[in-house]
Amino acid sequence: MFLIVLIFMLEFAFSLLPKFVGELTTMIAKLVFTAQNEELNMRAEIKDLKDEQSNLSITDDFARYARLQRKVDKLMAVVKEKGNERKQKLSYLRMAVTVGIYVMHAVVFLLLMFLLRSEPLSYLPPEWLFPLGNFVAFPTGAEGAVGLGCWVIVSNSVIHRVRGLVGV
Repeated sequence: MFLIVLIFMLEFAFSLLPKFVGELTTMIAKLVFTAQNEELNMRAEIKDLKDEQSNLSITDDFARYARLQRKVDKLMAVVKEKGNERKQKLSYLRMAVTVGIYVMHAVVFLLLMFLLRSEPLSYLPPEWLFPLGNFVAFPTGAEGAVGLGCWVIVSNSVIHRVRGLVGV
């Protein structure tokens, strides 16, 4: 009985994990992809230049105002490029986290399948399982047994139907 509940809970957890890819990616990205000192310095310089520019009159100090605007535009382009690089890395990270979740699910399932290949999770009267007894017993092959493969399919079916009803 413990194995049935454990496997159901694992399937439930793996069915919910893809919903949290964004949150997981954000947490990892905060640790890995922080803005570097160079970019922070550029942003501070842009702010200072804009403050200096706001104190100038466009008509009276046009040449100086234009020079400051060119510097601001140049720095903004560099900061924007660095931001785009970070966004691209973030999308790659999101893809890697998504693939990692599905690979982890497959590895856990295959490991359980290997460990429990001959051990049934539960027994039911064979009459209840007729004519699908062999399918339900897979991979154990024991008559009246509920095997891991069938239980995973049933668990996923129940989880997805309940999620559809609840709207999650």
